[in-house]
Amino acid sequence: ETIFVDVSAKSGLNIDDLIDSILLTADAGMDLRANPHQDAQGVAIEAHLDRGRGPVATVLVQSGTLRVGDPIVAGSAHGRVRAMFNENGKPLKEAGPSCPVEVLGLSGAPKAGDEFIVVADERKAREIATQREEKLRTAKLAEQQALKLENVFARMESSTGSLDLNIIIKADVQGSLEALRGSLTDLSTEKVKVKIIGG
Repeated sequence: ETIFVDVSAKSGLNIDDLIDSILLTADAGMDLRANPHQDAQGVAIEAHLDRGRGPVATVLVQSGTLRVGDPIVAGSAHGRVRAMFNENGKPLKEAGPSCPVEVLGLSGAPKAGDEFIVVADERKAREIATQREEKLRTAKLAEQQALKLENVFARMESSTGSLDLNIIIKADVQGSLEALRGSLTDLSTEKVKVKIIGG
């Protein structure tokens, strides 16, 4: 069921056979066609910061048609498509399915592999980008916290003496602060001494 073609980009071996095989597979009843009459979506292939043009993202349109002026979100970057260029640097007004283009107008450079979508307006694009950024930040913080706790447990197991665990408590009521301070101090053992260093 899967067509296999030996190719070499260096020598150009069997590139024509590969293209023929793709066309044959697409025409042979699999109906591999993208809808050009919808909002564009696709994937960012690469991105970089250009000194004169700002963030430049190379994206591959997978379905729909991307037009100049469309508000888009690509990963945690957002903006309005200010200009588009094809692989030869010629300006384009629109790009259909399977068309790679350079896009200008994003707030930042998306990562390779980030999906992009066209949204209703720039406000919606900003909201989605902010949500994605928050999700990334939360995941990073959780990862850092896990690493810190792992370090504490590893140090507890390897150390022969006692280990000081410094804690800062934040509370909105003084009574809660005192209760937490007392409870945490009572958790001290021979190996781990809980120290309240702020609160």
